[in-house]
Amino acid sequence: MRGVRLQSRMNRLQGNNWEIELPPDWIGEHSEECSTIYHPDGVGALQISSYLRNEPVTDFDLKDLAKEHIESGAKLGKAEAGAFAGFTIALGIDGEFWQFWYVARNNIALLITYNCNEADLGPEREHAKSILGSLKAT
Repeated sequence: MRGVRLQSRMNRLQGNNWEIELPPDWIGEHSEECSTIYHPDGVGALQISSYLRNEPVTDFDLKDLAKEHIESGAKLGKAEAGAFAGFTIALGIDGEFWQFWYVARNNIALLITYNCNEADLGPEREHAKSILGSLKAT
């Protein structure tokens, strides 16, 4: 994994077809499967996976990515993540809190997750959601 150590000002993390601004002291790392964003003293992590299509991503495409959760009865809520739009799902699974964002812009689809121990769920979740507000397509 390649880590980007952030100092005292906002920095950008560039992914496949997207970029995001990270607050001071947050770290962004890339692996083959996804990019991970976290605070070293935090309780959870954001992860972003990117999918590129030859044609525009539709709501049907996003729902297909979330098929397992939808079939199990998860409730969908509208979501925006910067320049991307779609829906979000929040779940508790075996003592872990998970929030999924299935969002797209043109021919780019992103699957974004935030997870932490349910007992630790707190302000960091809102901070993570605010970070997503800076997402841009590249």
